[in-house]
Amino acid sequence: MKITRIDVFGFRYTVAGGAFALSGGRVMRSLDSTLVKVSTEAGLAGWGEHAPIPGYMVAHAEGARAAIRELAPALLGLDPRQVEVVYARMDQVLQGHAYAKSALDIACWDILGQAAGLPLSDLLGGTFQPEFPLLGAVGLGSPEEMAERAQAVREAGYRRVQLKVGSDWREDVRRVHACLSVLVDLDLVIADANGYWRVHEAANVVAALEQQPLYLEQPCRTLAECLAIRRRTARPMILDESLTDLDAVLEAQARDALDAAMLKLSRFGGISRLRQARDLCQRWGLAVTIEDGGGGDVVATASAHLAASTRPGLLLNGSLINGLVNERLAEGAPVARAGRGRVPTGPGLGIRVDERALGTPLFSVTA
Repeated sequence: MKITRIDVFGFRYTVAGGAFALSGGRVMRSLDSTLVKVSTEAGLAGWGEHAPIPGYMVAHAEGARAAIRELAPALLGLDPRQVEVVYARMDQVLQGHAYAKSALDIACWDILGQAAGLPLSDLLGGTFQPEFPLLGAVGLGSPEEMAERAQAVREAGYRRVQLKVGSDWREDVRRVHACLSVLVDLDLVIADANGYWRVHEAANVVAALEQQPLYLEQPCRTLAECLAIRRRTARPMILDESLTDLDAVLEAQARDALDAAMLKLSRFGGISRLRQARDLCQRWGLAVTIEDGGGGDVVATASAHLAASTRPGLLLNGSLINGLVNERLAEGAPVARAGRGRVPTGPGLGIRVDERALGTPLFSVTA
């Protein structure tokens, strides 16, 4: 089997509810997604996706498309089922740019699963949990607004909730208290600053919230800063932005800097590389959340397969990023129901992408 064509599409999602706010004044109202279709002479085609949140990752949509222009010609003629051979060729052509490689890697895994007649979760170690708990996110706002949203998330069936914080630390403490007043008896509540606080601010936050049933996620920007806060608190620590690649995961574990890991597909470079990080975390006994920084049905489905193939007890929660946007592009893609997700059972990703909704490709590369 050989890759004969790669089509690259652009699609702009609108954010559900009109907007979603993060730390530092960042507000999402839309997401510019890049979707790739990798086709073979055998008639099989696979799909991948990358959609960066503006200002969040070291990536942007046009950058991904430019990188894929460089990568795609070198992949023609390769067997997409040989995912490591494909990855080696991408690394040979272009160092770094994991976010662009992620979309191509996901598409190749999709073809591998279709060729094998198996869902990706079976190929990624086995489908331990076809249904899994999801993380419900509450965007940044006033304490009163966030408490109202937190109540709505709870009523939607979520047992695991992430609170976005990251402005004046005193106001962040008030936000957390307000939300905890309505999020009683849940499995876990996470305060995620997305690396916003300075060390002295984060130190004040953990001192004020030390007795609360709370997980802290990425309080500061760097690993060293987060480690300084970890030494000040008994609250469990989740790292996200610090975990940029496999070497960063190894360093964080060696320095005892985390209790759980938030792993993002486009940050690591797709299924092939995120799977390695996940499996190391499983060996160490670290729970993981698997998601991406943005996107729709395609990337949410890839995340679901990785979540379903994670061992019970070591999946902190799954995350379906397509719940952040209004548009649906793929039949069979997982959606949140009562705070839980279910992995598709068809071969590969197990979804059918609506090409008509995507329109004409931005560009195509053919053999």
